Amino acid sequence: MTRTARMKQRLRERSEEYLRLAALEQTRRAHPAGTTAPYRAPGGAFWRHLFVPVYTHVPWSVKRSAMRRLGMTAKGWTPPPRATGEPWRPPDGHPPT
Repeated sequence: MTRTARMKQRLRERSEEYLRLAALEQTRRAHPAGTTAPYRAPGGAFWRHLFVPVYTHVPWSVKRSAMRRLGMTAKGWTPPPRATGEPWRPPDGHPPT
């Protein structure tokens, strides 16, 4: 694996981790009686205080464009066309799971 590929993988792993933790914290705040405050490892201030808030306010079209430019998307297939706001549906001939 090249250094660039490792950096992209690490970026994706870290961003997914902190987005997941933010979603869990949002759930905990919405349902305080059913959850407890989680353990928070030291560090990650950039991800918690800058990346997550910015990411949640950026439109999906900008996120998708950035991921394509960084080469962080699947290759070798074309996603089926769909209108904005239309939910994902399995391709023709494939039953829903």
